[in-house]
Amino acid sequence: MKRFLLKLWMIESNIRASIRVSTWLHTRVPLLGRYLSMLVDRSLLWRFGVDVTSHRVRVANLQISHPSGVLLGGNGIVSDGRVAVNSGVKFVGPAPDDPGYLARHASGDVFRLGDNVVIGANSVLVGPLDICDNVVIGAMSLVNRSITEPGTYVGVPAKRIRDEAPEDVWVSRGGAQAPERLRLKELE
Repeated sequence: MKRFLLKLWMIESNIRASIRVSTWLHTRVPLLGRYLSMLVDRSLLWRFGVDVTSHRVRVANLQISHPSGVLLGGNGIVSDGRVAVNSGVKFVGPAPDDPGYLARHASGDVFRLGDNVVIGANSVLVGPLDICDNVVIGAMSLVNRSITEPGTYVGVPAKRIRDEAPEDVWVSRGGAQAPERLRLKELE
């Protein structure tokens, strides 16, 4: 009971549940479902500041710790792994007449993200692009090209500064963990 009440209280679980409900409404309920889905998506914007078109987000484990100002939009975000998005992150498209963008937009996968991707606060990703596994994008970075090698990326435009990402920012089942929590788990 305590876990259930905690999940109701937590912002991340509310966002994930709302995205699931909205996607279900959009895909399974004829006629009225698309409108109800839009209402659920707008409620996410009103409640948490997350601008999303839920049926276009297909991420196995999406974590948005501080959702204020996050724009997931309707371009299509796909990942079979774990993705952590921090406050103010924007997933945007280039010029609306770009042929590569239009092709990927039609298939709903403008952004293809790998496993263990952490996107820092106020970063902007301009698609279409692919990001491989084990990537950390630093705060206020601009990603306008695909990332094909694991590591830590920062800057405008984002450049790789480290071959490996710090271990204390990896996405776990419960969310991005602080170094203290990691050390405690190692001691157990």
